[in-house]
Order: sequence, then C-alpha cells, then structure tokens
Amino acid sequence: MDTTANLDLPYIMPSQAQKHVTHNEALELLDAIVQLAVLDRDRSVPPGEPGEAARYIVATDAEGAWEGQDGRIALWRDGGWRFLSPREGWTAWVIGEAVAVRWTGSDWQNMADAATLLQNLSLLGVGTTADAGNPFAAKLNNALWTARATGEGGDGDLRYTMNKQATANVLSLLMQSNWSGRAEIGLVGDDDLVVKVSANGTSWKEALKVDRSSGKVSFANTRLLSNFAVSLLPDSGRFAGNAAKAITIGAFSFPSYFTFLNGTTAADGGKFIYDNNDYGGAAGSLPAAVKALVDMIRSPTHRRYGNEFRVAELTMGSGTSVPVVVSGDTYYQSVFLAFGPRAMAMTFHAYIRALDAPIVWISNGQTMVRNGAAMQGHQIIAPGDGWVSMAVQDTLSPYSNVGYQPTPFTINAAAQGHRYLLACPALIPGITAVDVNVGIVAGINRWLP
Repeated sequence: MDTTANLDLPYIMPSQAQKHVTHNEALELLDAIVQLAVLDRDRSVPPGEPGEAARYIVATDAEGAWEGQDGRIALWRDGGWRFLSPREGWTAWVIGEAVAVRWTGSDWQNMADAATLLQNLSLLGVGTTADAGNPFAAKLNNALWTARATGEGGDGDLRYTMNKQATANVLSLLMQSNWSGRAEIGLVGDDDLVVKVSANGTSWKEALKVDRSSGKVSFANTRLLSNFAVSLLPDSGRFAGNAAKAITIGAFSFPSYFTFLNGTTAADGGKFIYDNNDYGGAAGSLPAAVKALVDMIRSPTHRRYGNEFRVAELTMGSGTSVPVVVSGDTYYQSVFLAFGPRAMAMTFHAYIRALDAPIVWISNGQTMVRNGAAMQGHQIIAPGDGWVSMAVQDTLSPYSNVGYQPTPFTINAAAQGHRYLLACPALIPGITAVDVNVGIVAGINRWLP
C-alpha cells in the first residue's frame, strides 16, 4: 500500500529517492484537508484567477477544468488544480455562506439539516442568551406550532402538555408588558384554573376561576348572579298553588304557567316531607322517586328538613302534533312554558326524570346546561339517566321577536302513556350560573304580602 487508508497520503517507501518530495506532498494534502474551509460550493466553472491554496467544492454539471469532478474538493496549487475525493463523514466550512456541510457519500449536506436529535441540553438560547434562571430563552417576533399531519406519519393532533410537581406549586402562563406582569393564566398555588390581572405587576386581582371538581365558573370581581336567583314562577316550582310560602304545603296543584299539548295530563308524583322518617324524622316516609332526588340535591346532613315541594308526574296523550325527529326517532310536544311577554334574557332550571321511555328537552338554539355541563342541541333523557338537572340559558330580544312564547322549556314524548317526572322548575331573570343542586329557587311571592 503506497498511501494511507483515510486521507490517501503518500507513504515514504524504504528505497525511495528524494524522500522529501513525498513528505512535502503529504504535508500539502494535510494542509488542504485538515480544518477544511472552502470558498464556495455552488460553482460549476473554475474561477478565473484563483488564489494560491484556494479550495472549492465543485458543484454539479461542472465544466472546463472541473469537468467530471462534481462533489470533489478542488485545490489550486502551483498553477494547477488538484482534486480530492471526500470520504463519508468529512465536514467543511463554506466561507461564502457561513455554514458547515457534511459529505454523506453522495452529496454535501448542511450540518444543521443533519442534526435531527438534540438530547439533554443544559442551555438553549434562540436569538438571545440562555442562563441558569432561564435555561431555554428565545427572542423572536413569531413562533409556530403545528400538528404533524397523518400524511407525514402523525395523527393530525397537537396537544401542548405542561406539568407541575404538586398542587401547591404554580403552573401558569405569565404575560408581561415591559417586563412587568399584567396577566397570568394557569394553576396558581392550587389545581383550579384561574385568570389573574395586574395593573402594576405587584398587586393581582382574580378575574375568573374554574373549579376543578365541578367545572363551575366564578367571577370574583364581576357582578354576576351565581348560586342564587329569584324565580319568576309564583309557586317557586313547588306545585302547591300560588300561595305556597310556608315550609309545609298542602295538596298537589299543577300551575297554569305550563301548557299541555296532545292530551298530556299531570298528577301528583310525590312530596318531599319536612322532618321525614327516611332521615330520622317522624312526619312520614318519602316516595322512592322523591328520595332519589333529595339524595342528589341535598347533602347527607340536610335531607331530613327543608321546604316541602311536590313532584309532578306527566303522562303523554294520544296527540301527534308538533313532531320533532331526534336521532332518528319522532317525539311530539307534551308540555311547554305558557305564552306571555318574554324577558330579553332568562334562565330556566328544573329536574326531570323519564320513567317509561326516552323524552326530549327541545333546544331552540340556547345553551343547555345538563348536570352542570354546557352543551348544544336537543337533550334526550332516558329512564336509565335517573334525575337530570337541566338549565337553559335563553336570550332573545323582544325587539326582534315576532311572538311572545318563551322557549326555554319544551318537553316532547314519543308515544301515548309515556310518563316523566318534573320537579322544582324555576324561571330566573337574566343569564345566571345555577348550581346542579340548587333545589327550590325562592319565588317573587316569597317576600310579597
């Protein structure tokens, strides 16, 4: 072997004359290859007056003295070109572009393109200097995150995950103006989602909070009704006549603020009894359906006492007017809120339970809050659902409304004889946050003579 295996440097042979020639040739090759920096990599035609020891990467389709030398390193030395063949893994600095390139075995590739893995970095600064307090720092005007599409081997989703060690720690997005905090969103000292704002970066006020357990939204500094409301229904939804104000009530009385359709009828579905036997009292036992509702809307220590109310049992008639098709099945109007002047914004809440077959609470484009979760569209309530808390947030200006019928309460049933229970209805002025377990909402007659 007359040359070295990697750099192809000539050996000085034992019987060789003028050994300095071979030695000098090896030095020249080392001078050309070690700390390789080329002037250009885009030329396919040699420069007219190259400098001594100038080096170039020959571009494709080379011509003239470079013809057939594509991809090789051209070295100008002693008035002529010498071409060096790169080996896979060789690197070169392209002076004209200020980039590093690597020979892949077939072409020269940018080193930045080849770097597909960066692991366990201690600092990373993009456009600025990172430090121990901010081990990742970036100074830029725009940033983009986009999902990897299915055609690229991804699933089309993008989820940005952040994690904190424990409940008492902070996980947030802090937004500043001239390096002074103005807004913070996240889990700040607990696990409830909070939005805070500041005028000076020192004093902070809570603007919004979402309870992690119930999903309930509260506005600490906003005058929005929450967990309390006044019902416009004169009997407070107790089904005991308009004069029902005392703790106890008398006979069942279905109110005139509901209108029947298609032959629907109503009957007494049971009463919550003050001081009931089920929870240690002596006034009587609760019907099973009433007990199931009380178990849902009152804490274990508050189920014995409370304002009495009755549950209405409604039975669908034989009529088939006002049909609505929901999920492929047809339901007919059974009961709705009576006609009359409507408010611009109101919330209707009630508990409802299907007994024989699914029924539908009809949506007229409002926000439907089912068991505390806001949703859109008609709500199918099946017997297996048990008692369901339904609130409807309804807005429509009378200025643009051609009728007078409030629309937050319309129940449709599928066939004659299908029964369902209704309890504690409340029509509340304004859009309010009504708790799932609100129970009886006190009516306006509660404070009237």
